[in-house]
Amino acid sequence: MVRYFIIISCFSFLSLSCAPELNDVVEDWKKEGWTIVRTHGVKQDFDRTGTLMSKKAQAVEASWVENGKRKTKLYNQTSHYYLVLRFFCEKSEEFVIVMKKRK
Repeated sequence: MVRYFIIISCFSFLSLSCAPELNDVVEDWKKEGWTIVRTHGVKQDFDRTGTLMSKKAQAVEASWVENGKRKTKLYNQTSHYYLVLRFFCEKSEEFVIVMKKRK
């Protein structure tokens, strides 16, 4: 009985937790030396976030969903590393903030 109570309590806590604020997410990366390059898509309320980065890849692809259509842009990592912060919104919409950091 105690085990089920713990499981239900954890699930309830996770389902009620809020997504971090946009500015908090960006500021955390700025503290690590990253700067904003560009935003793709429409900034709006989001449910969850994700990151995409690689120090080994020749390029990083940013993808977002705007008005139900997926769009992409490729960022070559010749002189900078690129980081894509992904923000997942309602109705399958997404926007991204692209950041860079010198190699």
